[in-house]
Amino acid sequence: MMTTSQLLPLALSEAGQDLLAVLVAVLGGVAVIIYAAASELFELKFFKFDPFSLRLPKETRVEYWYTRGARKFWDALFSGSWSYAKLKKRAQVTMKLRGREFRKEARRRMPEQVRRLNRDIAIGALVIALVLVVLLLLNLT
Repeated sequence: MMTTSQLLPLALSEAGQDLLAVLVAVLGGVAVIIYAAASELFELKFFKFDPFSLRLPKETRVEYWYTRGARKFWDALFSGSWSYAKLKKRAQVTMKLRGREFRKEARRRMPEQVRRLNRDIAIGALVIALVLVVLLLLNLT
């Protein structure tokens, strides 16, 4: 085991800095894997919000929309009396209704932590944009 006094000269060299950067990245990756494995295998909950237990509704999967569209298309082709105008109007009304239902359900299911995460991401993007504008203005002057 290396002591702190032995690591200091190693950290001051370029190769040492590269090794420490790799070590930090590896430790971060191992920490994420251990967190995921612990929450799945040992059912340990480190935080109240567990992103690995988030279950999305079936409407968010591509497979659902493909199979649903294929069934509707098949039904429309072989139904007795159909016209394009009726089908188009029915599809517009149905999509509007389904969209409202989906948004209501998503708002009901979405935990508060995900909303906070979205807010934090938006604030972070705003701060980055403001910093870029300030840097641009400083560069122009």
